[in-house]
Amino acid sequence: MIHTILWATYLILYLIAVIPLLLYCRYQIQKGNRDKITPLLHRTVVHWANRLIWAAGAKIEVTGEENIPEETAVYVANHQSYFDIPVVLTRTGKPRALMAKDSLSKIPGLRGWMDLLQCVYVNRSDEKASMRALMDSTKLVKSGESMTIFPEGTRSKGGPIGEFKGGAFRAATSAKVPVVPITIDGTWHLFEERGRIHGGTVRVVIHPPIPTAGMSRQQVRELPELVRQQILSGMQK
Repeated sequence: MIHTILWATYLILYLIAVIPLLLYCRYQIQKGNRDKITPLLHRTVVHWANRLIWAAGAKIEVTGEENIPEETAVYVANHQSYFDIPVVLTRTGKPRALMAKDSLSKIPGLRGWMDLLQCVYVNRSDEKASMRALMDSTKLVKSGESMTIFPEGTRSKGGPIGEFKGGAFRAATSAKVPVVPITIDGTWHLFEERGRIHGGTVRVVIHPPIPTAGMSRQQVRELPELVRQQILSGMQK
């Protein structure tokens, strides 16, 4: 429990300490200088997320980094834990927008950085809001921005990987960009297993991109399960 309290305290103090950077980045983006500020934004987000992983006592093992494409892509990962977010922000290429539960937008300090990353918030209990989120994510990807989605819609907490919702893939298929499957195995040990912060080893497997340009309607319908099977293949037996 002491470890959890120290971790939470560190998170709060860090978010307070970087408020000046947050305001500076927001000001520059409002002036139209997103390209100028992006390296600083990425460095700050990666540093913050890495420190959360370090403070939890986690060891991250990554394979398949050569599969990260240069072009815009939609990264699709299974969802075991809250810690999946800092993992994908630091171990799967440059930080990118996330499709995230709207509850995360209510965390003071965190919302500001997620907004700067152009994250899209989804309320799955509200059908209209969910549709708006899908439209926003599609628009973002079509503009040339990559993003990460967790198509299970909820954390598995170490249980079986759930069904992948087809709507979550619309941004990739509409923009005709590749889908990059990512296996995350072990993040649930860091918190969900015991309900408190605890060290552990996390395995991340970045699979080869799956092109979506030229897919038939049948292939688009089969894409969620195809990606799910790819992710399952990277789980430790």
